[in-house]
Amino acid sequence: MIRIKGNAMVFEEVSARRLSRVQIGVGSTICLASSFGLHAEESTDKLTEVVVTAHPSISTYATSLQDTPQNVTVVPEELITQQAASTVQDALKNVPGITLNAGEGGTHGDNINLRGFAASDDFFLDGLRDTGFYTRDSFDLEGIEVYKGPASTLFGRGSTGGVVNQVSKTPQLQDFARASVVGGTNSELRGTADFNYQFADSAAFRVNAMGLKSEVADRDFVDNRRWGVAPSLSFGIGGPTTFTLNYLHQEQNDIPDYGIPFAFGSPVPVPRNTYYGLPSDDRTRARVDVGTAILKTEFNKDFWFTDTARIGNYFFDSRETAAHYGTAPPAPGTPLDTVLTFRDRPSVQGTVKTLMNDAELHKRITTGAVEQHLVVGVELDREEADLTRFANQLNQIPGTPLLNPNPFEPFPGHQTQVTQTPDTVTKTASILLEDVVDFGRYWEATAAVRVDRFNAEFNEPITQAHFEHTDTIASPRASIVFKPIDLVSLYASYGTSYDPSAENLSLSAKTASLGPEKDKTFEVGAKSMVLNGRLALQAGVFQTEMSNARVGDPTNPTAPQLLAGKERVRGFEADASGYLTDDLEITAGYTHLDSVTVASTDPASVGAPLLNTAPNQANMWLVYEFHEVWKVGAGANYLSRRAADVDNAAHVPGYVTFDAMASYRLNSHLAVQLNGYNLANRYYYANSYFSSPVENHVVPGAGRTGLLTVSFAF
Repeated sequence: MIRIKGNAMVFEEVSARRLSRVQIGVGSTICLASSFGLHAEESTDKLTEVVVTAHPSISTYATSLQDTPQNVTVVPEELITQQAASTVQDALKNVPGITLNAGEGGTHGDNINLRGFAASDDFFLDGLRDTGFYTRDSFDLEGIEVYKGPASTLFGRGSTGGVVNQVSKTPQLQDFARASVVGGTNSELRGTADFNYQFADSAAFRVNAMGLKSEVADRDFVDNRRWGVAPSLSFGIGGPTTFTLNYLHQEQNDIPDYGIPFAFGSPVPVPRNTYYGLPSDDRTRARVDVGTAILKTEFNKDFWFTDTARIGNYFFDSRETAAHYGTAPPAPGTPLDTVLTFRDRPSVQGTVKTLMNDAELHKRITTGAVEQHLVVGVELDREEADLTRFANQLNQIPGTPLLNPNPFEPFPGHQTQVTQTPDTVTKTASILLEDVVDFGRYWEATAAVRVDRFNAEFNEPITQAHFEHTDTIASPRASIVFKPIDLVSLYASYGTSYDPSAENLSLSAKTASLGPEKDKTFEVGAKSMVLNGRLALQAGVFQTEMSNARVGDPTNPTAPQLLAGKERVRGFEADASGYLTDDLEITAGYTHLDSVTVASTDPASVGAPLLNTAPNQANMWLVYEFHEVWKVGAGANYLSRRAADVDNAAHVPGYVTFDAMASYRLNSHLAVQLNGYNLANRYYYANSYFSSPVENHVVPGAGRTGLLTVSFAF
């Protein structure tokens, strides 16, 4: 049973087994007490109590998750393990409101829409931007936090629909060794290791490692290969001053999947295993090196300082082939068995380098019944994208039948002709002022503003192009929370964000003179705990409006873009997480998004929904534990039909998939787990990209797949 003391949730003493799997869900969160800053203490009551207060890992959210005035979804390590999710994208299927974009133009890696807006540049790692094109593996993560809604006040540029923050595993004050081996019907072989060693009273070392090789069920030629290692060293654990060094090295070498093209507004009707690439030459390579230093020092209980610094190096080499119709798509009514498609190869390689530092000073001030939490932050950020673009060999590869493409088409040599070597450097200097005021039992208010100076400089030696642009912009944020009872929080919030023209580390003649896109969100919602605190519920409605979206000049396609567009998303979200009974755990969510292009220079797009935005999306995952050693789980994911293009002329069909899990713990050292995915073997489409009627593709999801995991712990 849970009782409440102020803003803390109090658990009466339970068995060791139950306590080990207690989860706190706040809003739409699933949060493990051991993972996300939850603090325990012993009370003086007769019963031994565990007092648990949940906070976001991002320190600028200077309040509890229960009182955070926006939707925050936390996918903890336990849920990732239950679903055997090896990538961040796999884990994000537990977060409705996210759809997956497909790669284009030689790019690859994680690419998502969040609440209807592109968020490929809105991935963070331990609170700092994780810039880079790669597939993020879950082997070194103890959780993933999704902060929905614009948050440039806290995170800087971008974040129109929200951000995804990965929380790294850190050293613990205990010795342990864990490992797992995974085998799958998709020819998967994966191994992970997690070792922790305490070498002093308050210091420890931890290292995680991973290796994977897998195919994709029913998708010929696609191959995923990656490995990684992540050591971490911490001093002062549990003391007033802690210092942690994290390092991530990950490499991948894949045969990529650029899916199948559209025809007449729908994916081409071919078998799921149809492959339009050239696997003898297609490769996606990445090498990621990220070093992070985290310092926190408490001068006293009401005054502390944090500093997070990072240096990153992200290398990638994308040589992929995608279907392309050439100069014109097939005319309506053309028999598809007479249509040829060509091979598009807009390949690129390069390195993204980052250097960042975020420093914050926190001060709590109590005046009578009013408590203030003041935050002053300064962030400095330098990012550089040094790229090499190769000549597209679209006209050098013969056409192939649309319904029966030849993956063994002779390839006219490797791409060696360099067309551009662009180098883009961005420099950001930011200052944050935030005040969270707790007025006592019922009310809490937040006011914050961040001012960014964002400078971008672009140089291209071959064409001798040079562009430079600087934006100085303020991002305000305000909210209020009303707590009529301890188990309920009602909130209203206003947030803003901005998207500069060089947000994705690129400038051109079309965008160099443009100011940033700006958007604002109004959101109201409620969070509560029910069933004696076992189950967390949240519901909310919001509206996000981008008032000056970038659009092309309809009279001159080569002219600079215009800030003449307007886009709006209105939405409703509801989430549940926790326990329905002592042994039945639930993670569920539903999102409805009503997206529309309100204004544009393209008349056909006015009134159309935003591309790749599902109007309805839902997920559910249930796990039942019995006899202390057995767990069984089952879940479903639903995504409704969504527009593939801006004119609402092409669509990606909706789908429902079903997954299941069963695990058995033989003893304290050995466990086995069986996972099944897409059990009904549904032919569905997961990722979408649509540039024009001649250049587009959609990536089918994997067919029925089974994984067997053997886990060891010592």
